[in-house]
Amino acid sequence: MSSDTRLQGLVGGREYFVPGTCYVAPPVAPASNGGLRTVATGRDGLARRRYLRLALRHIPRLLGAIDRNPYRPTYGCLDRQYWHYRTAAFASEMYQEGVLPLALVYATPLPDNRWYGNPRVRELAAAGIRFAARSSHPDGSCDDYYPFERALGAAVFSLQAAARAYQLLGLDDPELVAWFRRRARWIIDHDESGHLANHHAMAALGLLRVAQITGDPHFRGAARSRIQYVLGWQDPEGWFEEYGGADPGYQTITIDCLAKYWKATGDGQLVEPLGRALQFARLFLHPDHSYGGEYGSRGTYHFYPHGMELLAPDNPDAADLADGFLASVTGGTMAVFEDDRMVAHRLGNLIEAYLDWSPTRPPARPAGSLARYLSHARIFVRRTASTHTVISAARGGVFKHFGPHGRRASDTGLIVETDDGRLAVSQWHDGHRDVEVDTCAGPSGRPSLTVRGPLYWTRFETATPLKQSLLHTAMWAGGRWCRQPVRRFLQNRLITGRRLAPLRLTRTFEFPDDEHLVVTDVIELLDSTTQLRRMAFGTDSESAYVAASAVYQDAVLESWTDLSQYVPRLNTERRVVIRRRL
Repeated sequence: MSSDTRLQGLVGGREYFVPGTCYVAPPVAPASNGGLRTVATGRDGLARRRYLRLALRHIPRLLGAIDRNPYRPTYGCLDRQYWHYRTAAFASEMYQEGVLPLALVYATPLPDNRWYGNPRVRELAAAGIRFAARSSHPDGSCDDYYPFERALGAAVFSLQAAARAYQLLGLDDPELVAWFRRRARWIIDHDESGHLANHHAMAALGLLRVAQITGDPHFRGAARSRIQYVLGWQDPEGWFEEYGGADPGYQTITIDCLAKYWKATGDGQLVEPLGRALQFARLFLHPDHSYGGEYGSRGTYHFYPHGMELLAPDNPDAADLADGFLASVTGGTMAVFEDDRMVAHRLGNLIEAYLDWSPTRPPARPAGSLARYLSHARIFVRRTASTHTVISAARGGVFKHFGPHGRRASDTGLIVETDDGRLAVSQWHDGHRDVEVDTCAGPSGRPSLTVRGPLYWTRFETATPLKQSLLHTAMWAGGRWCRQPVRRFLQNRLITGRRLAPLRLTRTFEFPDDEHLVVTDVIELLDSTTQLRRMAFGTDSESAYVAASAVYQDAVLESWTDLSQYVPRLNTERRVVIRRRL
């Protein structure tokens, strides 16, 4: 079956709406296949090189991060904190993802690729795979943040990268094949607390790679079953669940894995879900070509472009997203993931995007004006000819607003400090806040949105010698046999747990015209004893722990709004109203 036939569902020309949507759609020319016109248009060939430039400049960093001494037991380890600085007590296997970009630059003739065919690069990439196998537990599992964690995330990300690198390097190593089998069996038999669709999509891709290496149909069947698992977590609005909500950043990782799986297998069941997933993701490509942000359930700016490139020849949303990312590279508006832990995450994906870049794309779907409330994700999106606004009701009114002439505003909610030093925030993800939305209010058709909900106490915790000692000792003593309760405890403490604070924020959004946004905040103290010391509206804060959050993007340069002038009145009158016109 040709790719054009398989992908007709992706270019079917229809939008997926939810009740309450106000949408002004541009006319779409009829096509003989019942969908959009399929006459492809050209893409900017020079833009393709941006993928490569972005990736290749980090290869020296990877080659510096890997232990290159074959006489050391840590030979091949990419966790420099462990083998070099010796500030970590064990190696996190998430770092071993770096074997994939090393294998890609060794095996692939690319412009300006001075590492192509270099035997030392091949040796080090293979050493990295072998260290991943050697540092795993006997059952094939691995650790990420603490001993005996047996982390599914690290297991699937490193497996997919290692298996693909094994294929690219043309290795024939029975010991590594045996490790691939152990890791795959462990993944098949184990789940994790919390719904993280991207982990399971990556698991399906890793299992497929192992099936290709071993020829074992059991792993291929397990990959197919895991795909079904992921599709079961897709909401009708198109998003895949990430800790109880929609996160546009992690959505691109899930799309990437599903697109790779579809490309390798031709599995037609993925066509329609991918179409919906892309339409959802397209809503969060901003006018400055940045993508995602704190309004997602996990507050990430992730963007994985390879899956978009695989789908771009047939799907206008995928092509828009890929071209938007390339434009963000040039414009400097992309999020930057370049610390030691994150840098390897996307490098292989960038090189793969370059390799599978398509010179053609379907005609772009004209944007039109849009006012849409996704009632399941609890996210409001409004787009006009000159503005783009995204508001998360699930996160208490966290929003981004892009106005005309490049003006923008980012608001991650209210943060307060009480007299006794405790902190409370309005941005904690909560799917049960009171929401009033009118997407087509009044004769002018101006939408409005009101979000009402509590603030929650938060802790910005860091590790201490005592905490680390207790955790590591507990894992050695007995935690190794109850990984899920330990994980649930840490998730609740750092990510999902919520404790009500005696404050309430009511945030109303109005659009008086096509260019402006008016935000009215009502802050209330709900008890008679709490006194505040200071408060502010943040622009780039994230309260829950997410490894991929708090990266650099342009909003970090926007100043927070200091609300100290309102604190005395709030402490006495217990209520203040703040109105802003953006």
